[in-house]
Order: sequence, then C-alpha cells, then structure tokens
Amino acid sequence: MNDILEAVLDELRKLGGLKKTPKGWEARCPNHEDRKPSLSVSEGRDQPVVLFCQAGCQTRDVIAKLGISPSRPRGQRDSDGKFVAIYDYRDEHGELLYQVCRTADKKFLQRRPNPSGEGYVWQIGDVRRVLYRLPRILDAVAQCREIYVCEGEKDVHTLEQQDLVATCNAGGAGKWRSEYTDVFRDAVVTIIADKDKPGQAHARQVRDALLPVAASVTIAEATGGPELKDATDHFRAGHTLDELRVTFTSAAPAKPIAATELWTFIDAADTPQDWIIPGILERGDRLLLTGFEGLGKSMLVRQLAVCAAAGLHPFDTDYRNNYPPQRVLFIDCENSETQGRRKTRPIAYATKNYHRPAAENMMYVLHRPNGINLATADADWLLEQITAHKPDLLVVGPFYKLHAEDINKEENARRVAAILDEARALTNAALLIEAHAGHGEAGKARAVRPIGSSLLLRWPEFGYGLAPNALAAPDDRGRCRQVDVVAWRGPRDDRDWPRHLEYGAPGHLPWRPWVPPRVEKGGAR
Repeated sequence: MNDILEAVLDELRKLGGLKKTPKGWEARCPNHEDRKPSLSVSEGRDQPVVLFCQAGCQTRDVIAKLGISPSRPRGQRDSDGKFVAIYDYRDEHGELLYQVCRTADKKFLQRRPNPSGEGYVWQIGDVRRVLYRLPRILDAVAQCREIYVCEGEKDVHTLEQQDLVATCNAGGAGKWRSEYTDVFRDAVVTIIADKDKPGQAHARQVRDALLPVAASVTIAEATGGPELKDATDHFRAGHTLDELRVTFTSAAPAKPIAATELWTFIDAADTPQDWIIPGILERGDRLLLTGFEGLGKSMLVRQLAVCAAAGLHPFDTDYRNNYPPQRVLFIDCENSETQGRRKTRPIAYATKNYHRPAAENMMYVLHRPNGINLATADADWLLEQITAHKPDLLVVGPFYKLHAEDINKEENARRVAAILDEARALTNAALLIEAHAGHGEAGKARAVRPIGSSLLLRWPEFGYGLAPNALAAPDDRGRCRQVDVVAWRGPRDDRDWPRHLEYGAPGHLPWRPWVPPRVEKGGAR
C-alpha cells in the first residue's frame, strides 16, 4: 500500500463506515451528504489511488475535501510544502530511473517519472534498481579509486564533501540487492556502518556480498560515543577520515609456512616471554577464572583488567614491579553500565593511591547485560570490537552469557571457544574469562572447575578458582574475606599466582595476597 492511499484511508476512516471489499474499500463520500457509503476506493496501477463516487462527485473534489494532494502524500512535507531532499537514482547513462524523497520527519518516499510525462507515480514497481551515484561509481572503479558504501544518501553527500566517491542503496539497512555486487569487481571498498545493530548487520551483509568480487573490503565506524552514529555525525564532530574506527578488513591469503629442520629449530634463540601482567598473564594466554558465588571473583577479574591498563602489578604494588600499561577491552555481559561503573570505580581510584593510575585510552568498557550469542551475528560483533580496539588483554564474560545453547554439549562449547580463539588471534591478546563453578554433588567436596562441557577443562592454558579458606572466619555480614586460589588446570609454565587472597580495605585494591595462620598440633592456631 502506497503513502497516498494510506492517507486517503486514514481520512475516510474518521468519517465512519469504511469497509474492506474484495476489490478495495467502500466509504462515505466527503463531498456530499452520504448516509450510505457510495465511494469506492482502490489502489491504482499507474496512479496511487482510484476513487469513484456513485453519486457522481468528481475525484478532484473528493481529494480536495480530504485535504490531500494527488501528487504528494499528506503529512509528508516540511513547513514550506517541499521535501527536505530529493535524491536522483540514475542508470549508467545518466537516465533518471526513480527518486527517493526525504521529508523533515525522516521518512523516505520513492517515486518514478510518470510515463505520460507529467509529474510522478508514487510507486517504482518493477523499475530497475541501481546504486546511488552509479555513473560516478563506475568511473571510480575504472580509475582504481577507493569507493565508500554508506547506509543513506545524506552520508554519501557528506563524503563527497570530503572529495571521496561514495554510494548507497535505496531503502537503507537490509535492502542490499544481489545485482549491485558486480559493480564493485576488483574495487577497493570501505563500508561505513551506522553504529547500531541494523547498521552493523547491513555492513556485514554488504561485506559478505562484496568479498568474492572486490579487491579489498573494509568496515569502519564513526569515532566517539553512541551519539556519533554515522559518517555525517563523524565529520560534523570535527573528526577526519583517518579517525574512522576500522572494525573489519579483508586479509591477504596466508603464505605457506616452511617447516624447520630439527637442529636449526633447536639452535634458534628462545623468544622471551611477552607478559601482559608479569608472572601472571602472558600474551596469547587463555585464562578461565572460576569461583563460588559471592566470593568476589568478578572483582578479581576487574582488578586484573584495571591493573593491566595501569601497568600496576595486581598482587605486588611495589613501584619496582611496574610495567608498561596494556590496552584492555572489557566486555561485561552480565551487569548494567550503572552496576559496572559502581564496581569498577573504586578499583580505578585505588590505582591512584599507588601513584600508578590507569592510563587514559588504555581500557575500554562495553556492557551487554543481556549477553551475547557467539553462535550468531554476535560473533561478527565481537571480532569487530577486537579489530577496532586492538587489545592486549580481552576480558569477556561470564562464560554462560556468551551463548544461548546447551553448553554441556561439546559441539556448542567448541563453537564458542573457536570464536574466542579467533578474537584472541586477531591481536595475539591474552584472554581472561570469568566462569561459574559447579554446585557440587552430595557427599563430595565442591570443586571450582567450570560448569559445562569437559572441553572447558582442556581448552584454556590454565584455570584458577576461588574457594573459601577452611580457617577463615566470616566477617560481621557473614561474608568470607579470605580465599584459596585453586589451580584446577595447572599452568603449562611457571606462574606467580598467590595461593591465598584476602579482601582488602577501602582505598586499596580489592584483593591482596594473604598468608593463613599456622595450625599447631591439636588444632590450635
């Protein structure tokens, strides 16, 4: 149903008596006193609406009574009665095929020239669909110029003001058509995604269509917070082309790696360990941190992340143990922004007390409290975040919020682990994931191993869990403040993790190493 027909029906509905019929609608005619509906309404082939009054009223009089222009939908104009912008879609020869008309309230109407030569038809029917600025795009491909694909015509004009070649498809996100793809054969393409879920999904759709034909494909987004959504926002805020944040880039095929002869391999110098946190976490490590409920494992995860961004050792704050700050991407899939801010703030402030505040632009925080499903498009979203932020340390979790599958099945756990491995490999980051421990079985001591498929016991390089210390007395609120750090999967290399931790005082880091009191013979301390 077109916009003019909808506007006509809306007005007739106010008069009462509007009724659907097999061929359209019947209604009371607004041009004469009509007690019994005598006006027939239907959608036309060459015109947006066909009206016939059985009492003999002229169509133009009926339309006038309704207050609707026969050439433009009612309510779709700005205060001057004109569209805010009209975008011409032309074929490769410059012939006008159709137009997209933008209204002040951000509606987009499509029309084509009337075959009679007078005015427009407010349907484009089976008219050939083309890319916006098609003649310019074809010239740019021939000249080997980079082409930018946006979500809307306004962004195309913004990029043209930067002396760039840009295009889009009519209809916005999700309306890419297969016939657009071959235009980009052997082209260098950058897709600028709108910074929302539909925009990012559209960018991936275009990327997947172009990868088989284009020379290279890149996806980028506006720099800054969520208020800077698209290319126009980016440039109006004073940012430059180089400041666009790249979230995907197509890589050249990997070259085969020649095998190394035994003695050449043995005689080569060993690569020094590349620490993210000295003695604790090495580049490329996968660490799964578990624990019983309420013991503070999420605070320990935050402590490790903030300290990495500060270059402050999380368990030994002596200035001699400082190291270069590491770039951290922290993706919280459980807490809201307010909850996450409340938990992270005291840790960040504590780094100042040690004269080693977390460095600016070294830790980035994202909140997805409803979780992410790495078995769906969220996998692309995660990889885009890694590409954009280039972390040395990726902190994401808890694990049960990274999927919507039965994680006890190994094929599901393997799928999630594969995406996390791919994310880690993009920047050779260390990976830190919080996971939940099982609830134990009757008659058995509760273990700190993660719940789910046994793959989780084999996949990480090492795993630690927090368990209450048997000698620790609860505080006045019944909380356990001294815990054991249990290695449920021992590290493949020596690490300096403390064996026991104690929850610290305000103004300090939450967790600090602790030595349990000695137990004498007979049970006395």
